[in-house]
Order: sequence, then structure tokens, then C-alpha cells
Amino acid sequence: MSQIMRTYLGFAAIGAGLIHLAMVVSSPLPVAIVLVGLGVTEFGWGILTFAKDRLIGASAARIAAIGPVIVWGILVVAATLFDKAWLASFLPLIPLAIATIFELFAVAVLSLHLRPSRATDAATPAPALPSAGRYLLALTAGGIVVGALITPALAATEAGKHAQPHGEHNVDFVPAQVDSNPLSDLVLPNHEQH
Repeated sequence: MSQIMRTYLGFAAIGAGLIHLAMVVSSPLPVAIVLVGLGVTEFGWGILTFAKDRLIGASAARIAAIGPVIVWGILVVAATLFDKAWLASFLPLIPLAIATIFELFAVAVLSLHLRPSRATDAATPAPALPSAGRYLLALTAGGIVVGALITPALAATEAGKHAQPHGEHNVDFVPAQVDSNPLSDLVLPNHEQH
């Protein structure tokens, strides 16, 4: 597998991991535990994919990437069939849809990588390293695409809904002495939605 494709796999894994970790805040405890484990695993595998010269655990990564897509699909179908909206009510659509895009991309690339080839492994040459300029261009393009997909996904999570919008911080912040308690030396600006 080429270095550029490994980089894209790393981006996809880290993107899906960030989204799953951001969804922990609004999830019930059992689902939150699963999301933390999944997010940390995806994030860690993405970093390993960047750091190593070859893919580590490609078969397991393919299974781990398709698992959340299948579980999400089952929950949505069950919620619809049995008219039990609470089954999928804690799963926000936009973040899960974008995480699914990352996961399906990873599954497709890993499946192509793992398919049996007609040539023997000894006869297959190692992919050539890309030039520095080509790799930098691919890295930049991958970062832009992942950033453009992740931003609305993170904004649609519970944590993103309560984030302080840019430009709305009080610039007239002045420390004031409230009382003799050393912990209350500062009067913080009022953040309405926190």
C-alpha cells in the first residue's frame, strides 16, 4: 500500500475516532463506554498508521471499522420497526453519518489491500515512495477534506452545541475583588448557555 493511501487511512481513523469521542457526552453510560473504547482504538490505530511503514492489524481494523456502521443500522431499523424512537434518539445523525463515511472509506481501502492477489508476495514490488512535494500535497488535501467533514460533525454533537461561539467573549473583562475568599478574586464574564 502506498504511503499516501496509508496517510488517508490514518486521517479516516482519527476523524472517526474524534467523532465517536465527541458523542460520549450525550450518550447513556453503556453506550458512552463503548464509544470511548471505539474512539480511543480508532485514534490509536490512526496514529500507528501514520507512524509505521506498514499497516498494523489490517484485518482487525476492517472489522472494527464496519462494526459501528452495522450496529448503527440495526438500531435505526429496530427503532423504526418497533416504533421505539428512544433506541436511536441518543445517536445524532450528522456525526454518525460522517463517521460512517470515514469508516466505509477505511473498509473499502483495507478490503482492496487485503484481497488475494494473483501474483505472489515475493514478486510484488514494494510501492515507491512519493516525492516530498507530492506527499505534502496529498497530506494537505487529506487534512482539508477531513477538517471540512469533521467540523460540522463535531458541531452537531452535544459538546458542539454548547461551545462558546467565536467573537462572543467579553473583551471588557476586568478582575475585581469580590470578597476575602482567594478563590473568588475574579469576576468571570457571563456565558449564557453554559
